[in-house]
Amino acid sequence: MNFSNKQNNINLIISKGWIPVLFIVIMFSACKHNVYIDPDKPPIISSHCDSDTVYFQNTILPLLVSNCATSGCHDKKTHKEGVILTDYASIINSNIINLSNPENSKIYRKLQKNNDDRMPPPPADPFTPEQKSLVLKWIEQGALNNECIENADTCDTVNVTFNKSVVPVFEANCYGCHTQPNPAYNIDLKNPDDLARIVEDGSLVGSVKHEAGYFPMPKGYDMSDCDIAKIVIWANDTTFSGGGGDGGGNGNSCDPDTVYFQNSVLPLLVSNCATSGCHNQSSHVEGVVLTDYASIISTGNVKPGNPAGSKLYKVLNGGDKRDDDIMPPPPAPPFTGDQKKIIYDWILQGALNNSCDEGCDTTNVTFSGTIWPLMQTWCTGCHRGTYAGGGIHIENYDDLVVIANNGKLMGSITHDPDYSPMPKNADKLPECQIASVRKWIEDGTPDN
Repeated sequence: MNFSNKQNNINLIISKGWIPVLFIVIMFSACKHNVYIDPDKPPIISSHCDSDTVYFQNTILPLLVSNCATSGCHDKKTHKEGVILTDYASIINSNIINLSNPENSKIYRKLQKNNDDRMPPPPADPFTPEQKSLVLKWIEQGALNNECIENADTCDTVNVTFNKSVVPVFEANCYGCHTQPNPAYNIDLKNPDDLARIVEDGSLVGSVKHEAGYFPMPKGYDMSDCDIAKIVIWANDTTFSGGGGDGGGNGNSCDPDTVYFQNSVLPLLVSNCATSGCHNQSSHVEGVVLTDYASIISTGNVKPGNPAGSKLYKVLNGGDKRDDDIMPPPPAPPFTGDQKKIIYDWILQGALNNSCDEGCDTTNVTFSGTIWPLMQTWCTGCHRGTYAGGGIHIENYDDLVVIANNGKLMGSITHDPDYSPMPKNADKLPECQIASVRKWIEDGTPDN
């Protein structure tokens, strides 16, 4: 179309009196009006949870209350910038939701910022990409005041573990208030000692169940029955050594998905690292002592939930990549992949001072299935290579048979005064393990 044709069309529009209509069309196309949301609409409750739907009461409200509706920020008393994030009506009335353009919603834009203007503000941790995505998806789905009821078929209370079951509940409902830098009531749920204390004294369970005599948590709403059940089961099944527990498992069976400090982590570190000239109490190279829980957490710079940020785990992989920065240092063999995973998973699961009762089977004792794994956990770290402790090697079946037959093995692990007590710098092995070694020796030390 040339210019003259365009001008003819404009003249035609003017002659027909279409200018007012054209003006209205342009105005509506240029301006998107935000869709009205009724803030007082009661919750839409579904009898089951749809995996493709983001539910306000189940997911969004816990995220906002825990991370944003805190004192000094967006609770009812403070209402910073006029924004209150304690309930559905207040969130809608704060004018931070834009259904016409969800990504332009003020609440979502604040979550996306990377400076001091982001929400939550530094030094608090920002929302994870997954959490941001949930907020955006909820708005895209209409920012509904919806809720779903988890039934017995969808709530797994059989395979309850800290990392898979409890941590997600804490992330959604608790970590926003109860982590550094200013944990509410001085309870940091990522701090093993704080967590152990409130589990052992019953206040964790009492609070989440809103029982009389405890502060109801989370503030402002109830967690789902499923989430409460997971916390109660985990708390009842977990023993924290030094945190009120007896350290012996107290009848709690071992969860295959949980790494227990007293059962797996401490033996590895004592055997491989807390040796003379390295990280025992007297040597404490670089100020690091790896003989007990408190020393390991503090001097090993362990960051619960963050293996990559924990020096204890980093040095197992070479630290700054210098050969002399790896632990154990050459010529000692490095940790195996499985041993590194034990330390990694333990830190990821909260670096707890926990233990469990492994059960005691002294009937089906074998060298490969019972005795050698026990030696690898407690003994081979010190008794191998050029600098084997006391000149005693425990590197294979033949080495072990020698000290089993001359009485040194049983004398050392029972802490007989005529023998050097083993493991060094640690308590005796559990009675069940000692009984297993005794049974293997009595059976003639078979290589089975």
